[in-house]
Amino acid sequence: MGKFLQIASFIAFLYVALQLCSCSGDDEVYIEPIDVGTVEDLAALPIIAHRGCWSGDSLPENSLAAFQKALQLPILGTEFDVRQTLDGKLVLNHGTQFDSIYIYKTSYAELCSHHLANGETISLLEDFVRAYCSAYTNVLMVVDLKSCKVGDVLDMLKQYDVLSHVLFVSFSKKYCDELVRRGYGPITYYLGGDMTPEEVGRNGYGGINYSHTVLKAHPEWIDEAKSLGLKVGVWTVNNNELIEGYLADSVIVTTDRVFTLNKNRI
Repeated sequence: MGKFLQIASFIAFLYVALQLCSCSGDDEVYIEPIDVGTVEDLAALPIIAHRGCWSGDSLPENSLAAFQKALQLPILGTEFDVRQTLDGKLVLNHGTQFDSIYIYKTSYAELCSHHLANGETISLLEDFVRAYCSAYTNVLMVVDLKSCKVGDVLDMLKQYDVLSHVLFVSFSKKYCDELVRRGYGPITYYLGGDMTPEEVGRNGYGGINYSHTVLKAHPEWIDEAKSLGLKVGVWTVNNNELIEGYLADSVIVTTDRVFTLNKNRI
């Protein structure tokens, strides 16, 4: 009887442990070690290819071909927007619509009946991550959370063990706050432009990534953010003179025009 109770107790312990491991939702707190040095150590040039590297080769933006091209360059990262289909698939698309179809109202299978200009279907986050793993690259994935479940995105990235090569950006304070709560604050940059660097730091975000218009109106925010230990980025700058100026000021530049930069730099 004593042995039976020991076995029963052990089984009960395992059940509780599994339930705890599988829980999800707003109350979930998952803290994972983060390599904050990733940003400084990996980049040859603090440039982020906006929606992949597409303008020089006439590739469709957000296509796997454009992302694969970006992964071969000595730049900091390539950016993409994550949205979620009606049936929960994580896809890469900037706007709410793909080929005039609302993504959140449509199944992934239905979306696949529509194509990009090069014949590709809408890119899955998982397809990009697989391509990333095959590329053996140091280029970071800059994940812009547009309309999706943050937990689903994190689960996908954890599955392929690539979180040490990720930066998160978002206009959504809700998403940024959730990333902070889950332990990813140092690699979360706020895009909105409506918070001072002091407010961003107080919220636990790792940096600001504001539009050129915002930083032009508040140039003092660059040095203020740096003094607070925050990273500073700017989007989307396509003028070479402006790009060079920001680079000289150690600001991370997101651009559509990777191929128009000085060839000696890339």
